[in-house]
Amino acid sequence: MNPVKRWLNAYDSSNEKNKKLKSDKTTINCLENLPNEIFYEVFDYLDGCKLFNAFSNLNTRFQYLLACTSIRLKIRLIYESETVLQYLSDHIIIPNKNRIVSLNLSADYRYYYPNLNLFDIDSSFVRLESLQLYNIQSNQLIPILISLISLNRLSSLTIDCIDDDPYDIDNIYRMIFNLSILRYTKLSYYSFDLPIPLSIATSTRYSHVEYLVVDHRCTLNELIVILSYTPQLCRLTCREINESNEEDDTKHALSAIFKLTYISIGKCHAKFDELILFITKISRQLQVLHMTSSQDVTYLDADRWQRLISRYLLNLRILEFKYEEFIDDDLEVTLYHERIDRFYSSFWTKRKWYFRLHIDTGYVLDDLIVYSVSSDRKNPISNMDENISLNEHDESILSLQVLSETNQLTIIDLPHIDNDPSLSATIGPILLLVPITCLNITCWKIFIGSLIELVVCLPNLNSLVVSSLTMIKPRCLSVEETTALRWLSKNNVITKVKLHRMNDLAEIQFLFDLCSSMEYLEVDCTDKICPKQLLRFILMKNIKSIPKLSSFCFGISVKKQNIIDELITMINLEQLCHNYTIKQIQNKIYLRWTR
Repeated sequence: MNPVKRWLNAYDSSNEKNKKLKSDKTTINCLENLPNEIFYEVFDYLDGCKLFNAFSNLNTRFQYLLACTSIRLKIRLIYESETVLQYLSDHIIIPNKNRIVSLNLSADYRYYYPNLNLFDIDSSFVRLESLQLYNIQSNQLIPILISLISLNRLSSLTIDCIDDDPYDIDNIYRMIFNLSILRYTKLSYYSFDLPIPLSIATSTRYSHVEYLVVDHRCTLNELIVILSYTPQLCRLTCREINESNEEDDTKHALSAIFKLTYISIGKCHAKFDELILFITKISRQLQVLHMTSSQDVTYLDADRWQRLISRYLLNLRILEFKYEEFIDDDLEVTLYHERIDRFYSSFWTKRKWYFRLHIDTGYVLDDLIVYSVSSDRKNPISNMDENISLNEHDESILSLQVLSETNQLTIIDLPHIDNDPSLSATIGPILLLVPITCLNITCWKIFIGSLIELVVCLPNLNSLVVSSLTMIKPRCLSVEETTALRWLSKNNVITKVKLHRMNDLAEIQFLFDLCSSMEYLEVDCTDKICPKQLLRFILMKNIKSIPKLSSFCFGISVKKQNIIDELITMINLEQLCHNYTIKQIQNKIYLRWTR
């Protein structure tokens, strides 16, 4: 089939459906009774090329609607064949240049189709407000930027460059900042070595850009130079900031940007001293700060953060901060690690900023520990802080409360290969410095030995959340690990346990063996588990080995929604417990009992 015909038919269900639509008078009458304003609103959500393909051949009314100059066309040209691209250019884009408000274009067609002659982005796009250029090279970009100066409605510009050896990035930035109407701009480069020989802005004519995304590597000094062109900036996002060359001192150019209230830095390799100087001079009115840093352990100085915020960032509302550290032979406990508990002071809790630890032993080729401070109050034991009414007296089935500021350690992955180094020996000294009370294991397969080692390092642990106990056993537990499990069962203070995905009753038995002081248990069952069998197992084990357990919540599948009466009958007939209250809310069953 001809590629153009194939494209023209791609968005029609079938020829039969089209014939049915034409012959169905009721449907057509209802459709045609709709006012033009409704169609204009619908058209505004559709890609312009698809819009013409779907409506241009229906009837004369739609042809008139599509010809109306008030319709704003949004064009997206990505991953089309050479023939289709030429057709769209000649028959839709060029005849309607003056109506296009948004253009999304992948420029790599010039590489795949060198003989293709498409439209030029020039002053004839008089209504163009948003332009997105992907997979473009710098030598292609310069002529386009020159032509954009004449577009007096262009407010958003996104550029994704693919140069392996980029050049003229300084000129590109200058030309972008010369676009007087521009309010949002994003420039992406993926080169590892990207020097930016841009000079500090000296002209009295500055850019009006309010939202800037620097989607490439740069030093902090280079960022300072870029920002000298944007005194109206409100939001700044940077992919990666590196440490500046000591010989290149442009910090004298730092001046306040009074509207800048939002900064996000994906990776910050600059020294903490350098970053503090930057933030305090450029944006004391900052309200939101997101950043991830590494390599400079002074970022863990809670007291210094407190001084920075108290003196210079009085308007800061949201803080999302991470410091990443590789778990290897070079990992040492420093003075800043020893003072890490300062992040739990009233200064942080009053602002509802909470400190967390995350461990990822499956991070690319390295193991990683992440220290974070965030405003996120979510707790992994979601149902423990809910009061669920059982009757008109508002009796609560769950009286256990988990504070949102719980000191939480999240494990993204755990080693399960026999020759992996001991996790506890590597990071145990750091974990002992933080009073971790909640352990959240998000990996789906764990080695029990690693879990035991970890819990040993967390003497204050009272809550345990596990995604799955699909246990990997590359070897049997050693004598030391077996001894540690027995000791933990008697000495840990874990009272609240949640298992996200349960496949076998043996998993519950392991949790009972590990947490003999358990008071609350929550599990989500798969279809393999019979709810009656599970409840019988829990209540019988409770009598024998888990005397403190008094609350149980389990999720059931949709197939077993109407089972509450069967469970009540079973409990009463088998006399599994006496003073109990049970209720089902959606797919959750809540049971509480007293002795």
